[in-house]
Amino acid sequence: MFKKMAQKQYFCGLDLGTHTMKASIVCARDEENLDLLGVFETRATGFKEASISDITELADCIQRTIQGVMEKTGIKVHAVQLGLSGSFLTTRHSSAVIPLIDTGTKVISKFDLNKVNAQARLLGVNLDEDIIHDFPQWYKIDDINTSINPTGLIGRKIETSLLLLTANSLRVRNLTKAVHQAGFEVSSVAFGGYAASDVAVDHVDKTLGCALVDIGANITSVIFFKNGIVGDIQFIPWGGNYVTQSIAEKLSVAVDLAEEIKKTHAVASRTNPKEITGEILVKRESGYIPIRRESVCEAVNWEIENFLTHLETVVKGSHLYHHLNKGIVIVGGGSLLPGAIERIEERVNTPVRMGAATPGLNNSAVYAASIGLGRMHYLKKAQESIGIKTPLNLKDKIVNSVKELCQEYF
Repeated sequence: MFKKMAQKQYFCGLDLGTHTMKASIVCARDEENLDLLGVFETRATGFKEASISDITELADCIQRTIQGVMEKTGIKVHAVQLGLSGSFLTTRHSSAVIPLIDTGTKVISKFDLNKVNAQARLLGVNLDEDIIHDFPQWYKIDDINTSINPTGLIGRKIETSLLLLTANSLRVRNLTKAVHQAGFEVSSVAFGGYAASDVAVDHVDKTLGCALVDIGANITSVIFFKNGIVGDIQFIPWGGNYVTQSIAEKLSVAVDLAEEIKKTHAVASRTNPKEITGEILVKRESGYIPIRRESVCEAVNWEIENFLTHLETVVKGSHLYHHLNKGIVIVGGGSLLPGAIERIEERVNTPVRMGAATPGLNNSAVYAASIGLGRMHYLKKAQESIGIKTPLNLKDKIVNSVKELCQEYF
């Protein structure tokens, strides 16, 4: 058994964005020794406005993405950890109260926490939704003692507050079906932004207080951490595609060409467009044509100001704003825009830095979600392995049953 656990294991994360699709394969010996073997990215097809427009086309895109990373690494995988962007998700708070015992008091156990959390999940989810994640915020014992982990305390009743992250059930089933149609199994479904935080932000920063800003193509996710837990999640309807569309419209060029101009010439620095001089040459069917740098700067600044206004509202409006002792960490494709860090830092008046780099990978902030999903895949399998127990004899079964009864009633 131990020999088997020591062998190398390979896990795949699939970051399912509405604009681009990314896959990664990681190699794991244990939780501390996780190596990235390779990443692969393709343009997403089969989506239209965060809905599946053609499941066959989507399945083909998924197959190409996973096949691409398998060919790149030489590793074959059969299952993936599927990551969803904020476009598919909704957040809400839910709470519940349960009595611990009919009379007297009892010592609170993990069983009690699971029971009250299950009640809060039941009350907080709609019939047509799946819970992707639930994040306990606090527990209150007898209305007087608030605790993050009340295990071992004594009380008569317990209350919980959960932050729920949900997705439409049919949407999740259709996305899972597309993965199956591509020839792969789905280990589980997770929020890509949360997975990104697992590799881009260390535990100390999450404990002291920070926020992860994941700038995607069409939506930006903001995840607030305090005391090592997720305290708030907000979604901003803005992404890097908005800059591309602005360039395309204001310069009257095709979207693909606007994307190339954005990657090559766009900057988010605070600069007066009137002070920008010179021209850039862009290729069209009729040949190269000049475009004024001032026009590019105007198109970019228009959308950057829009984004900063949204971000400032979300960050400063959060109840955790004054607890961001370790500042803001940014990841995602939009985080690579030159000057973005400085502009965000200036607007929200909080230190901003790029997510932790992954050894051997350039622009690792772009692939943080897919890498984090690969790590999640490993952790899920590891937990399942721990949960596998040898059959118990009659004596052990009786002892365990007595223990469970004591935990529930005493």
